[in-house]
Amino acid sequence: MKRKINFIGIGVQKAGTSWLAEALNEHPEIYIHREKEAHYFNKEKFYINRLHYEWTFKNNDEKVVGEITPAYISEESVAKKIYNYNPNVKMIVILRDPTERCVSQYKMEMTRGTIEENNGLWDAFSRDLPKYGPMKSRGFYNNQLNNYYKYFKKEQLLILKYNELKKNPSNFIKKAFNFLEVDNSFIPKCLTINIKHKKDQRKDIQICNEDINKVRKFYDSFLTTEFWG
Repeated sequence: MKRKINFIGIGVQKAGTSWLAEALNEHPEIYIHREKEAHYFNKEKFYINRLHYEWTFKNNDEKVVGEITPAYISEESVAKKIYNYNPNVKMIVILRDPTERCVSQYKMEMTRGTIEENNGLWDAFSRDLPKYGPMKSRGFYNNQLNNYYKYFKKEQLLILKYNELKKNPSNFIKKAFNFLEVDNSFIPKCLTINIKHKKDQRKDIQICNEDINKVRKFYDSFLTTEFWG
């Protein structure tokens, strides 16, 4: 029997979604897609094959079944596709300081080799090239959330903060469990994992402070810390 998913993590990129997926998947009442980022709703080659998408969940009888694809929040067409699929779905988004998020993405792309060494942060940010998985527009949290609110009730979307994940991961994941209506006394093993471990691997990538300040000034012109603070 085909089963529709009832939970989706929609973003944002570089804000702890991999940790969230691991923590949720440890819970006995939750199943997260085996690939974590299914990209069903934002990749046409996957979207045309709903049977395969639902087939991946067919043998799971957990209370909550879903996936987490951080790109969903930043691609405008996805919200409507999700609504057409399941208008009652619950969604979680983690917001992070957009400048910190941008710097983290830049370091990731540098590590992958998708940004050449002579392309500084501000240069890559200003051009917002799809090749980089747009760096600038992924920080437009107000537009992204409003796009989802056109289709879904606010109570269907839980907004979590990356700062709380770093400071109090136990409280952070309990909020997610409460939202998904599963046992909130469950303690995932990944609570003992240092959230900063991936960041430490990229410490040697140097970024000009002037570029970082330019990015921060850009976001500060239209976003307030209430989004991620």
